[in-house]
Amino acid sequence: MRLIPLFPLDIVLFPGVALPLHIFEPRYRLMVKRCLEAGTPFGIVRSERGGLAEIGTVAEIREATRYVDGRWDLVVLGAARFTITRLDREEPYQRGEIETINEPIGAPADEVAAAAERVSELFIDYLDLLRSEEANDEDDEEEDDEGESEADGDVVTPEAIDEAMQEDEVSLSSEVVAEIERLLIASNGPTGPTRISDYDEANTEPDGDDDESDELLGSAITRLTGTDDPVGLSHVVSGVVQLSAEQRQALLAAPTALERLRMLKAHLDRENLLLARGIRPWVADPRALRPRRN
Repeated sequence: MRLIPLFPLDIVLFPGVALPLHIFEPRYRLMVKRCLEAGTPFGIVRSERGGLAEIGTVAEIREATRYVDGRWDLVVLGAARFTITRLDREEPYQRGEIETINEPIGAPADEVAAAAERVSELFIDYLDLLRSEEANDEDDEEEDDEGESEADGDVVTPEAIDEAMQEDEVSLSSEVVAEIERLLIASNGPTGPTRISDYDEANTEPDGDDDESDELLGSAITRLTGTDDPVGLSHVVSGVVQLSAEQRQALLAAPTALERLRMLKAHLDRENLLLARGIRPWVADPRALRPRRN
């Protein structure tokens, strides 16, 4: 057991998934400052009615940008799941004594592999349906503006991904790359010391490192379509698919990868059916588009 700072949010962070955060509240500015000075992580736990969820995720700070007024922009990466065993309120921010949760795969092994393969297939279908819907929306706008539309090109299919992964470099179409990057948020970033920088208002454009982007995308595709790591697959897909906070918390709390994969299959079956019928129950997830604010 160990004592770590806790950052309550209205979202759920999964191991292996990256999350941008904007820290402006004084007590959490202090928390981030102390974590960076000590080189330690903090815990993200969902804030629920009546308190905190029992299970959260350790958040490792990968990038930190500081503003002159003391605010921070962070990129954190989910590490291990944990259970809170005791709360500590001696600091301005909450801390918790936590116990890391093991990651059992579940049994039998052949059933786990089959479940992982099925979730991979359904997730690819999910990406394809989302992209197709967005393409249809764009076509409708073009028809309104110009009275005509052009047919869309490549789609996300298992064959396209398999073909791309057989190449020396990732060669998916730019549309497919953008869709996967948008949903995954480069959740397989390199390990190493935290990168700390000062906010530069004159240079706010993102770095255009195509080689790094291709490397991240290739790593992401490998994790999302392979069955060698069912635990990692179950966490990353859980963090990417657009579900409610309650559904995500239930996925985070699943005791084994097999149970989480079974839950994901049910969610993806439903989401894909709705998307295929032109029904989109969840709007674009703001967590993938802008930093979270405390």
